[in-house]
Amino acid sequence: MSDTLPRPEDVAAAKQHPAAQTRTLVSTDYAVIAPDGHVVAPLVGWNHTSGVVLISPSMGSAPRQPRFTQTLVQLTDKSTTTSAAPGVQRFVYVLSGKVRINGQDLTTDGYAWLPPDVPHDLQGVEPGSLLVFEQPYSPLPGTPAPDAVFGQALAQPAEPFMGDQHARLAHLLPDETDARFDFAVNRFTFDPGTPLPFVETHHNEHGLYLQHGQGVYRLGSGPTETWSPITAGDSIWMAAYCPQWFVATGDTPATYLYSKNVNRDPR
Repeated sequence: MSDTLPRPEDVAAAKQHPAAQTRTLVSTDYAVIAPDGHVVAPLVGWNHTSGVVLISPSMGSAPRQPRFTQTLVQLTDKSTTTSAAPGVQRFVYVLSGKVRINGQDLTTDGYAWLPPDVPHDLQGVEPGSLLVFEQPYSPLPGTPAPDAVFGQALAQPAEPFMGDQHARLAHLLPDETDARFDFAVNRFTFDPGTPLPFVETHHNEHGLYLQHGQGVYRLGSGPTETWSPITAGDSIWMAAYCPQWFVATGDTPATYLYSKNVNRDPR
């Protein structure tokens, strides 16, 4: 058995191997997680359920690390769960299939926000997939957390973003209109060729999931800047103050779901 290092031509050949290719990248201020790298495993706290933890605090190190988790859940008709970790709020979005939460049935594009420390009964009804956000809840002194929220994304008004009819934003939670919420999830749709109007830089961090279509995301600046092609099924983490910009490409609208922290002192 030889103990010599591989030849340079062997390394060059390995870099071209189809199994070595991925669009996934992880930086200190952002990450793009493509389905080609998903490793499906059982999910902690869920029964008869597997999935992929797309974003979590273990992705980075303080202070530049996610403060939430974003999980792609593979739903079965036997899936069950009763609560998130103590002090953690949970948002469930149905990508496909059917789920029953506290007796209410949710199908594709249905969603629920579930308050912290209140057990809930979630049961899979029809196989499919869920997008689940979880984040520690920051209470307001003397103010109880909101009750559970149930909705249907397509029933929420999609308003032109900054006056652009080709970029439509729907708020799935009250976010800025109700200070009891410290967390928001929005659904953003761009017609082909439509961009964000400028490169955003702000104190909010995001977890994003591209539900439909395709586009290009500019992330970071200087040595960390990247222009990432993304397509349906991709996820992105953006840290606070990470420069970010998007343009939809292709022939059909691009739609993504994204979370952000709201209504609390960012310090």
